Amino acid sequence: MAFHDRRTLDGVYSVKQSARYIMNYRYAEERMMRMMAGWIALTPELAVKLEMARQVYECALHTDALGKRTAELRSQAQVSRPPNEAFAGCMNEIEDCEEWEQTIERLVGIHRVLKPHLIAHYSAHVAAANPVYEPPTLRILAHLVEDEKRHAERGLVLIADLLDSAEKHRRAGLWQAHLEELLAAAGGVTGFEEEEQRKLGRS
Repeated sequence: MAFHDRRTLDGVYSVKQSARYIMNYRYAEERMMRMMAGWIALTPELAVKLEMARQVYECALHTDALGKRTAELRSQAQVSRPPNEAFAGCMNEIEDCEEWEQTIERLVGIHRVLKPHLIAHYSAHVAAANPVYEPPTLRILAHLVEDEKRHAERGLVLIADLLDSAEKHRRAGLWQAHLEELLAAAGGVTGFEEEEQRKLGRS
């Protein structure tokens, strides 16, 4: 009889863990949708307004697709859940850029920090998930990766147009570094890094 490695058959993520991560992803997508929707009226640049509106719509589609998938994984449908308070705090920090002149900070938070982070996590999940029982998850996340890459690229173009002075470049860099520090301290969208640090601390 052939020996089968159960870890390979089961994949890196159990059904329960996959459902939890999808709730985390849904939280991030829903928050992005709400942030950008709220920022449209606060943003003076027309090109940025129009791009935000497009991305709000697509983030709403992402949120819905992820919410439907949680029910298929034997969890409550359409539930968003941050991995921890620190990640929710990081999202609050991004969202709090509500001044008229903070378009650069708004775009940096979404397109140079949050979306690249989500692309990396979605891609890693796709690479690790079991193709036998997780095809719907793989299809959803693969689609999200393509959308988010396109969003990030468009955002970077808009940022480049706004960074017309050394001072604005400095602002953008400092804000990006601050948010990336908060994101890392939270363990990212799944809290995984924080979880691993806790385990190491107990060993």
